[in-house]
Amino acid sequence: MDFQGIKPGESLACFIDRVVNPDTSYLKQCGKTIDKVAEVLKSSQFNYKVMRTIKGGSIGKGTAVRDLSDVDLIFPINDITSILTLKQQMDGIKIAIDSLLRSRFQISGTQTTTWAYKTNILVDRSWQEVDIMPILNITNDPSKLTDDEIKMIHTKMRGEAGIAEKGYYNRCLRPLQIEFIGKHPEKIKRVIRLIKYWIKTKNHTIIKSIAVELLVIGAWEDLGKPHPGVAEEVISKMVFDKLRNFGDIKLSWTNYYKPTDYQVPPKPYILDPVDPYNNVISQITNHYCRGSHVQAADREVMQQVFRLQRDAEQAFKSFE
Repeated sequence: MDFQGIKPGESLACFIDRVVNPDTSYLKQCGKTIDKVAEVLKSSQFNYKVMRTIKGGSIGKGTAVRDLSDVDLIFPINDITSILTLKQQMDGIKIAIDSLLRSRFQISGTQTTTWAYKTNILVDRSWQEVDIMPILNITNDPSKLTDDEIKMIHTKMRGEAGIAEKGYYNRCLRPLQIEFIGKHPEKIKRVIRLIKYWIKTKNHTIIKSIAVELLVIGAWEDLGKPHPGVAEEVISKMVFDKLRNFGDIKLSWTNYYKPTDYQVPPKPYILDPVDPYNNVISQITNHYCRGSHVQAADREVMQQVFRLQRDAEQAFKSFE
């Protein structure tokens, strides 16, 4: 099978346990980092009142790959209840986070995005990448959104024209996304970790972690949501079948909204199950070309897609 480090004759299940699944020490270290950073953010030294911190990302969903996953922390700020206020204060919030962490930890490689502060932090002699996302305080409990609150957020998103504005609301829905993925059986999470590992070792940077998670869930559903006893090989082969036929991918869910009530993008697409405006492979969708002629503006993305399809074809055949 086409996985870096697999031994001759080794079963996929054994390989996942030996190489891919996070071990106890790794999870313990991630948990310690989360607790330490959360404690600092909720302290009186931070200039903003944090309602609570929510563990996000692969760690929060239970899909982390050993030594390859970062730690995400989401936190609503008590007195910031509108996008306008958060946009106006976001730079100041990031500066305050940076100042506070530097006063308490050794950090390096700090970066910021529109919606997040990212850094590497040293806790108990171990470096860990951490993403910290401030969000709006617009719900009673951001970790347990009600149906009415979800509809309210979607309605607000419909009224916002800008990508940045929708992005702020998307972060409010992240806890729901964590719940959606995290509730799936351990067998599905094992395959998710395996495909993430394959993506990472093959250096397919065009595919995000969330896309892998949803792709595996979609493959499992296409198989009829088989009993947890189904072999990892069966689900993995279905995932690689989707990847080798990338242009045909179209995935969406109706748990929290009806995709047909919104503008569904042309395939390939993978819609965020909690955010109707978030196609998690939009970079590919926006540049995907069918046929032999590829426009210059689309060439770089399509070259990455072709390489992904080629590697997926090889991986698919390795199961035969």
